[in-house]
Amino acid sequence: MIICFSGTGNTFYVASKLAEKTGNSIFMLEGIHLQNPESTKLDTAPGDETVIWAFPTYSWGVPPVMVRFIETFTAGKGLKSARHYMLTTCGDDMGQTDRQWRRLMKRRDFNAISAFSVIMPNTYVCMKGFDVDTPEMVRSKIEAADSKIVEIADIIRSEVRDLLNPGAFAWLKSTIVYPWFARYAMSAKPFRHTEACVGCGKCAKLCPMENITMTQNKQCQPAPMWGLQCAMCLRCYHSCPQHAVAYGRKTDGKGQQWLGFKDLK
Repeated sequence: MIICFSGTGNTFYVASKLAEKTGNSIFMLEGIHLQNPESTKLDTAPGDETVIWAFPTYSWGVPPVMVRFIETFTAGKGLKSARHYMLTTCGDDMGQTDRQWRRLMKRRDFNAISAFSVIMPNTYVCMKGFDVDTPEMVRSKIEAADSKIVEIADIIRSEVRDLLNPGAFAWLKSTIVYPWFARYAMSAKPFRHTEACVGCGKCAKLCPMENITMTQNKQCQPAPMWGLQCAMCLRCYHSCPQHAVAYGRKTDGKGQQWLGFKDLK
């Protein structure tokens, strides 16, 4: 089983490709599973001894919504005795995300085997200096990811080893920057819609936290409003067909990178 949280489709893409090669099913973390993880009970199917935790890297760490889920969901007997693997996607490097994941596994008495990271197109755009990749870079990263997924599948079948991209200053990024990011840079308050918004409601429909509601603007037209239960996945920003979602002024002039959740076989 692959337990998958994906914001803009990068992690879902990798998880889907890996599922094809390993025969695993995908359990998507959406809605109530993220809002109230303590109400979720998961277990493996009979004979399934592999659990793969798939998620994007958030500022060189595990996404807070994934942390909360791992800490509070109810695990069945099969899942407790399974072999657990980490699969994270990152734009450039993942720091020491694997160490944080292993600590989470240890707290639940799960058997952590190996950890993997796959470089995928950049999607973080909410700070100065961060933007999406060029189309050429996107194609290059996805081609490299396809090859790496094959290697990861082979490791899961026959080996015990990690395949990671920690990058430079990994300890500093994961130990200092990540806690700061999780505490101070994940507010939904700066989200807004621009004049380009046509009120289609796609952002509200796709939000994994169900954090966006459609209200009426001053012209009595439907428009999105963001609540406080935000995963900071940026799905609303990257999936908007009108490019009408903004994060304050920090996303001005920046691009979109949306792989989505369609069949990518």
